[in-house]
Amino acid sequence: MARKPKSVVDIDKEIEALKAQRVAALEARADQIGKIAAKADLTTLEITDAELQKEFQAIADRFRRKASASNPANA
Repeated sequence: MARKPKSVVDIDKEIEALKAQRVAALEARADQIGKIAAKADLTTLEITDAELQKEFQAIADRFRRKASASNPANA
């Protein structure tokens, strides 16, 4: 039996549901990172948001380089 193709409305509903799931996943990850930062005692440092963001960016860059070095197909 052939499957009925999805309507545009159904696809749009799925897209919205996936967007909501993405937001929830990002918020959960942000909470997790915040807890890790607190455990590392970053919350007691006198550091500006800009300085902290710069350091987090450096960490992200380092892990991205590692990931691309270990997977040459992504390079």
